[in-house]
Amino acid sequence: MTIDNGPSLLLEHALACLRVQDGPRPGDRILAAMSGGIDSSVMAALLHRAGFDVVGVSMQLFDKTRGGTVPEAEGKCCTLDDFQDARRVAFQSGFPHYVLDLEHRFRETVIEPFLAGYLRGETPSPCIRCNQHLKFRALLDRAKEMGCAYVATGHYARVARDGRGYHLLKAADAAKDQSYFLFTHDQASLARTLFPLAGFSKPEVRQLARDLGLHLAEKPESQEICFIPGRYDGYIEDVGRAPVQAGPGPIRHLDGRVLGSHGGYWRFTVGQRKGIGVAFATPLFVVRVDPATDTVWVGAEEDLLGRELTARETSWCLEPPAGPLPCKVKIRSRGSEAEAVVHDLGDGRARVDFRIPQRAIAPGQAVVFYAEDEVLGGGWIEAN
Repeated sequence: MTIDNGPSLLLEHALACLRVQDGPRPGDRILAAMSGGIDSSVMAALLHRAGFDVVGVSMQLFDKTRGGTVPEAEGKCCTLDDFQDARRVAFQSGFPHYVLDLEHRFRETVIEPFLAGYLRGETPSPCIRCNQHLKFRALLDRAKEMGCAYVATGHYARVARDGRGYHLLKAADAAKDQSYFLFTHDQASLARTLFPLAGFSKPEVRQLARDLGLHLAEKPESQEICFIPGRYDGYIEDVGRAPVQAGPGPIRHLDGRVLGSHGGYWRFTVGQRKGIGVAFATPLFVVRVDPATDTVWVGAEEDLLGRELTARETSWCLEPPAGPLPCKVKIRSRGSEAEAVVHDLGDGRARVDFRIPQRAIAPGQAVVFYAEDEVLGGGWIEAN
């Protein structure tokens, strides 16, 4: 939606939407997850202005004073400056703010799986794990302890309810939609989750920050992985998790020829073209990473195409399909949706058959299933 009649009307519209939404009513206590960024700050301030009993909560996820963690730097989230920004918004608005120490849980459910995934030759997606285990599961548990019926976040996505249950939907602004990162939601979590920014674009959220008098209206968005100070491969080596190698491993063409050597298979991802380190007559792409043989396999771009994949740890927002499920599928957050048929195999696994071959199906990435604007579920891509 777009409001063209001035900032005051935009704010009035936002507040009116919150007061009539399906679910909580003004006066209800809501835990607002505050990263210190503009989205979560506007979300929390809006809820408070609309008459809800807001409790602001930031998550301490890693010790920034120890080696191997991210230094204070623009573009990273969850820094000490971010906590100060969140606290300032809460103080300015007039609601309490707390910092929860979730460092152990973050390491256990996000950092360790991230490291293990790369060492299996995969390309992990730690932000989805963080959403699953910290921003919702952990905060929903804490919300109960604090007497909060709901957890609200600044994600761009929507929750709708009908006679069948709760539905996770794409955001109104396709450019900011984050539904891909939220596929692990189930009925229990959707029933207690609020996305107050669902109907707004990023420029409108910045305008709302100005209307609310927030100091961070022009704050840049956080990017990259919060706990990694530079490249992910350097982080794996810096924390001492890279395998001890007797020597360099082979870079092998799919036709069997050894074209060169590498200094660590975890430095390569499926679909990579730059930085392979070997000369060849035609462009080369990483097609497969095999930790068992310490081999990086390369080939032509057409060798990246695949017609199917198998997913593990699949979850469904509403219910598993009773049979083959024709739907749209995304295999990376910034990728396009592709027509496919999903077969639920049971035991948390599913097979996805694509109508048109897809490029660079990367093990460890999330595969998410859609029906129009609705997220049906998803899982994690397994190696073939």
